[in-house]
Amino acid sequence: MNIGEKIIKIRKEHNLTQEEMANELYLTRQAISKYERNISYPSLDVLKLIQEKYGVSINYLLDIDSSNQNLTYKALGYKHYGFIIIYSIMLIFVLGVTIIFNLTVENDNSLFEIIFFNVILGLVLIKVMYLLFKCIFPLSRILLEYNDLGIKIKTLKGIKEIPYKDISSLEIKTHGNYNHGMIIIRTYSKNYTLYPLKDLNQIKTILDEVKVRSISN
Repeated sequence: MNIGEKIIKIRKEHNLTQEEMANELYLTRQAISKYERNISYPSLDVLKLIQEKYGVSINYLLDIDSSNQNLTYKALGYKHYGFIIIYSIMLIFVLGVTIIFNLTVENDNSLFEIIFFNVILGLVLIKVMYLLFKCIFPLSRILLEYNDLGIKIKTLKGIKEIPYKDISSLEIKTHGNYNHGMIIIRTYSKNYTLYPLKDLNQIKTILDEVKVRSISN
């Protein structure tokens, strides 16, 4: 049973509508609806409210066994392959525009204009190539794993294991209202960025909860 199904179960057990549950949790009805459909995931603060008001543990909601510490890494953050397609199309488009511009340039165009437009197109091309490169590498579809002691991340710089005690904060940056983008893991010595990821809210919720529990044990 996923977290959305558990929220539906809790709501029905307490004979609540989505609107009523939202009022009790200081949320909107739309937020409850998205939780139940697994479009977005509750923050740690919301999970604590659910635990307090309805008597269910956060561990139950997140399927975490608190009886002992699990040292086996579990997959959590998955690469969003859609961005590879998007940036590939953008790359082809910019390359096409560059080629067409240089083939159709008129003799009366000044050298400055030709250089200027080629520089602009070149900068756009480099940016798109960089974004595409970040989307493709590392090749693994799983960029983030976790256990009860820390996380393992895969970035362009390689594989890194980070204990929870070294993490100062987690920040997610989504594209508009969509639940995909990047997660920034800040430690006391350096920062790490994983991109592009999907289900960012779920990732942050689980990592926040496990981090709190692991440090308190």
